[in-house]
Amino acid sequence: MNSQIASLPKTTISTLLLATALYAPASAGDHAAVDWGKAPKESHHENRWDPHRPDSHAPIGVMGDHTHEAGEAMLSYRYMWMDMEGLRDGSTDLSSTDVFGRGFMVAPTTMTMEMHMLGLMFAPSDTLTLMAMTSYHFREMNHLTMPGSPARAMNGRTFLMNTEGWGDLAISGLYRIFAKNNQRVHLHLGVSAPVGDISDRAYPMHPGTGTWDLLPGVTWLWQDGDLSGGAQLMGRLHLGENDFDFAFGDRIKGTGWLAYRLSDSLSVSGRLTLEGADAIQGEDRRFRGLRMAPPMDPANHGGTWFEGGVGLNYSIRNGVLKGHRFAVEGILPLAQDLNGPQMQRDGMITAGWQKAW
Repeated sequence: MNSQIASLPKTTISTLLLATALYAPASAGDHAAVDWGKAPKESHHENRWDPHRPDSHAPIGVMGDHTHEAGEAMLSYRYMWMDMEGLRDGSTDLSSTDVFGRGFMVAPTTMTMEMHMLGLMFAPSDTLTLMAMTSYHFREMNHLTMPGSPARAMNGRTFLMNTEGWGDLAISGLYRIFAKNNQRVHLHLGVSAPVGDISDRAYPMHPGTGTWDLLPGVTWLWQDGDLSGGAQLMGRLHLGENDFDFAFGDRIKGTGWLAYRLSDSLSVSGRLTLEGADAIQGEDRRFRGLRMAPPMDPANHGGTWFEGGVGLNYSIRNGVLKGHRFAVEGILPLAQDLNGPQMQRDGMITAGWQKAW
């Protein structure tokens, strides 16, 4: 699976995105042809999409999931916490002793990542929504040193590495290409500017990438009674190496979800995600040749992750907080095939707030 997904060439990624964009089936009973060249401006009878439902937004862990009508804006905040524990090579778990046996003097044991994400959306027209996102990161990694090694003499039996700083700035355009009956499709095209910090030694500790990145994608949404759902395909393509002669691996991520509206204010969702990433390209020239721990080797990054999650969306319909949305989603790994040895994911929680006006 890893070789089939994580190493997809950029031409294949582009083809997949285009193919998904061109498929948007009409709802049951509607067999009218779709005119892709026209802006999606239909009458109320033709467009039954309800943006006020709690499930009109995807699970909070999905970014760029919806568009707005002309003149609307939305501010959002998300908190994300990820826990990583233990090492894996491919689909095989490794112990610290296994890692030491491969010539490393240090083995990471646990890692936590926290992100505070701020987002702003504005729609200058019914078909185009502009979006900007940035984030502030806290990362912490615990290590175990090999007995008798110089690393233990310098750091002791265990030691902690931590970092914090701003991530990169993503600016995107979401272009709605289809809106008929209870379905919507929009394309996502963005760029990530390298304003984040990349000063730390270990690659996983960098809040930023140091590269300009292209962010293509497509999202499909539908509503049917109390049920709703959607699917999204997103890519992250690094446009060259950064100032330190390396680039994080390109990524492609597909996710699909179903939601059930429990009331006018509350919905519950389930989601599956498949993500693939290449290994790091090049090598940080500041630390070239250093291989004290697995994260310092560019080859020990990337892989394939299959994950599942459940979430809740709550939309306040009345009172002083009318229009505010709150959501939470928990994600657990179902399968991981990693370019290792590297840290494996153990779980993730995302909570957020959104307000449109």
